[in-house]
Amino acid sequence: MAAAFDTLTAARRMEDAGMKREQAEAVAEAVRTAAESGREELATKSDIRVLKADMAALKTELKADIAAVRVELVDRMQSGERRMYAAVFGVGGLLFAALKLVP
Repeated sequence: MAAAFDTLTAARRMEDAGMKREQAEAVAEAVRTAAESGREELATKSDIRVLKADMAALKTELKADIAAVRVELVDRMQSGERRMYAAVFGVGGLLFAALKLVP
């Protein structure tokens, strides 16, 4: 977690540099408010660990999905290849039969 902004020290330094006390305090408070407003959006080490674990799980799931798609693709290609050979032999058989019937 980020260190807290010390408004008192900041205001005193601005005052020492010649700024009026009210202005220095207002600027220091504005800086503190701005610094704290973004803190809830910062990722912690714990957030990053959770994200890494999620990414690892996603990667594993994606690899499994890709492997399943490959298996299905090979199966469909082989099935299509078998149908093509059956069609070729069927047409060849019909041509052979037609040639035998023609005098």
